[in-house]
Amino acid sequence: MMRAMYSVISGLRNHQTKMDVIGNNIANVNTYGFKKARVVFKDTLYQTMSTGSAPQGNRGGTNQMAVGLGMMLGSIDTICTPAPSQSTGKNTDLCINGNGYFMVQYGNEILYTRSGAFDFDVLGQLCAGGNGALVLGWLADPNNNWSIDTTGELTAINIGRLSVLEPQASTWMEFAGNLDSETPISTDAANPEYPIVTSKEIIDSRGNSHTVYFRFFKTGVAPGSTTWTYQVSYGNMVFGEAGDVSGSLEFDSSGRLVSINGNPPAPITFSITSITLGNGAADISLEIDFSAITEHRGKTDVWAEYVDGYPAGELSNISIGSDGVITGVFSNGIRKDLAQIALATFQNPAGLTNVGQSLYRVSANSGDANVGLPGQGDAGPLIPGSLEMSNVDLSEEFVDMITTQRGFQANSRIITASDEMLQELVNLKR
Repeated sequence: MMRAMYSVISGLRNHQTKMDVIGNNIANVNTYGFKKARVVFKDTLYQTMSTGSAPQGNRGGTNQMAVGLGMMLGSIDTICTPAPSQSTGKNTDLCINGNGYFMVQYGNEILYTRSGAFDFDVLGQLCAGGNGALVLGWLADPNNNWSIDTTGELTAINIGRLSVLEPQASTWMEFAGNLDSETPISTDAANPEYPIVTSKEIIDSRGNSHTVYFRFFKTGVAPGSTTWTYQVSYGNMVFGEAGDVSGSLEFDSSGRLVSINGNPPAPITFSITSITLGNGAADISLEIDFSAITEHRGKTDVWAEYVDGYPAGELSNISIGSDGVITGVFSNGIRKDLAQIALATFQNPAGLTNVGQSLYRVSANSGDANVGLPGQGDAGPLIPGSLEMSNVDLSEEFVDMITTQRGFQANSRIITASDEMLQELVNLKR
């Protein structure tokens, strides 16, 4: 009887532990990224009354006889099943649609989390709300065409120093459109009778805007081909001054450009070197591609379709893609990739050590972190503007709570029954 009482003490204690775990699960039913825990019991030592024996002679075998000495905790497992995402509409909230974990720097330690409730602080650092842990990833290099080296060392994502976009001088221009094949021939090259004039803004190294003018006019017709003259001028519509560029365009019978300046179509170079910009900017050297111009019967709509370069701009908005790339939109309309978020996967994510605040630490049984990109492997892509909910199932927890309560109650009944038996034993002497 005394042995029974001491055995059920373990039952009471461990059922109380299970109730504590259930209570923690229920308390975190609305905690983003929370992974529920599960208690597994196992029996403990046995007192052997008789060992088993094998059949022999005309007698059958016997089984072991043993009395158990209670139960104990087998494990408290973290259940890492994914949970549904909840849309928040906030572009810095991120949900992982896979098995990955965000990597964050908390003090001098790298920890891991499933909670993607992030925001940018006053310095431009992407950090976790509540505890300020810094999200890790890779930053773009403005000095290397804004490329992101995802094979490099991880760093805290800080877009503060990337919030200003320096101007970039124009170096390339592409023309498109059509020159009407019915345009009459101009006989006066200095003052053509039927000119087609267009213009385009370009940017210098200081971010200032300048206008380049273009003039086209037909100069000759031959069997199977026509010839046009192009002129390029900077700053005004007076063509033929020092520094201006001119040449010829030849079209075949199908209206396709086959020759520029007597050679196969290739970009021409227009350098603004003979004209002083007057603002300390570097001279502009502009390559111009005319190869897409056609000469067909119809509307004349030739124009500079594209020119690179842009003035200075300030970061005005950001977006985060499913691949974890943080893209910035600047006030000058230019978009640049600023950073990329890293994810980590583990051989045994249930082996991670829970340190609170929705953070986990690597343990000996979790395996080392495999660092990768969102959308690669089993890490899973990101769902921007959403957060992962808790994977706690309230109906399951309430059922477990009832069975745990009844288990605790049944163990307490053993103590009551044992006490009554002891009471009867004591009363035998009366």
